[in-house]
Amino acid sequence: MKKLLIALFVVAFAVSANAQQIKKCVEIKEKKLPNYKVQVIKTNNCVEPKEITVAVYIVTDWNKKKRKKRKKRKNK
Repeated sequence: MKKLLIALFVVAFAVSANAQQIKKCVEIKEKKLPNYKVQVIKTNNCVEPKEITVAVYIVTDWNKKKRKKRKKRKNK
């Protein structure tokens, strides 16, 4: 019985430690700018060297893009 509990504890610890190591490939940060604009910084950590893309959108255009991505993700 003790061996079973120890084995379960080891497996649970290994799974949780592995889950913490998983890192998101693409991170998107939004920064509000004056005159109804948004600066979007997209960082791709899965490629070497790290890829950073900076774009500026009007708020309504950025909201349309986000809505379109969300809808596409939802339909999958």
